[in-house]
Amino acid sequence: MALSYIHSMKRTLYIALMALAVASCNSANSERPSDKYEEKKKSLEETERENPLQFLRIQGDNHVNLLNQEVVEGEITNKATLASFKDVEVRITFKSSSGSTIEKAIKTVNDVVRPGKSVSFKFKMKKPKGTASVAVDITGATADK
Repeated sequence: MALSYIHSMKRTLYIALMALAVASCNSANSERPSDKYEEKKKSLEETERENPLQFLRIQGDNHVNLLNQEVVEGEITNKATLASFKDVEVRITFKSSSGSTIEKAIKTVNDVVRPGKSVSFKFKMKKPKGTASVAVDITGATADK
């Protein structure tokens, strides 16, 4: 009789401990771990939005068309994970054969560049005399809403 009482107590204690373990697991999950994730996500998005030049990349090429215009075309890529950018300012620098700057121009790409995506651009401009090469870089952009 005493032996069955001990087994019964052990079984009751075991069930109580299991119930307590399950209840503690459920309460830990109900604390919404996504709140911290959302805070980090918001912080990351703010960082990206405030520093577009750190996340935008440009590749470009140029050629002269039949009208003797310099045709500058390429692609802008957004390396950010959350922020989109618009009104990307592209600086086009015309250089001589010695590498000195002849002329600079700023053009705006009005398309929205979404995170992880690219947009193409194409500008036609009067070719400055003595141009041997053309360089492109990004000087600014606005974070999209």
